[in-house]
Amino acid sequence: MSDTSDELSSIPMKRPRPPALRMDHLGVEPQTLVGKTLTGVRRSPNHPTLTLDFADHTTYQILVDGYNPLHPGVPKELECDPLFETILAEGTSLALTVVDCALVTLSDRAFERRQKSDITDRASEDFRWDQKHLGVAFKFSEPVPRWHCVWAMLEDRDEIEGSCIFRSYDDVYLQPLQRSPKKARHRRTPSSSPRKQSSANPWS
Repeated sequence: MSDTSDELSSIPMKRPRPPALRMDHLGVEPQTLVGKTLTGVRRSPNHPTLTLDFADHTTYQILVDGYNPLHPGVPKELECDPLFETILAEGTSLALTVVDCALVTLSDRAFERRQKSDITDRASEDFRWDQKHLGVAFKFSEPVPRWHCVWAMLEDRDEIEGSCIFRSYDDVYLQPLQRSPKKARHRRTPSSSPRKQSSANPWS
């Protein structure tokens, strides 16, 4: 869990707007979502992706910078603060208007355990550093408006012991989901064979 999550959940509603990290980010500007009403949010069971559905029939996704569904690499997961987890649990029964949205600067403690090449009492050595990364922060029209945040964590574990041997963080960004237009259905003749349909969204 990010060091930032406890901070976000405990800060009162008058917390100032988080500062943006940089201007050359991927995806759309977060302010695009301001004024939209969130009706549903869901996690992908296969990829580090959050899908956000809005009342105006638009859909946006929170994606991890550099993630390739064909070559996932180090396991990645989208993390969020406990209050946003509550919103996730409600799934498709939402009606929350976005009153503010921003890409924010987060800083978390990254970790790597390296095996030592020399013969010493300790077979491995731990390295830690501060990792800055981008998160997506929302403020909704709740009874007590507050910031909610989503960020990406990379974590690798020892296959035998199950202990963490690497943990770091990556940037996330917002991207509109372009749905394929629905095609008119044609009555299939006995001689015709069914065609395989490919998924329009590999991050679902």
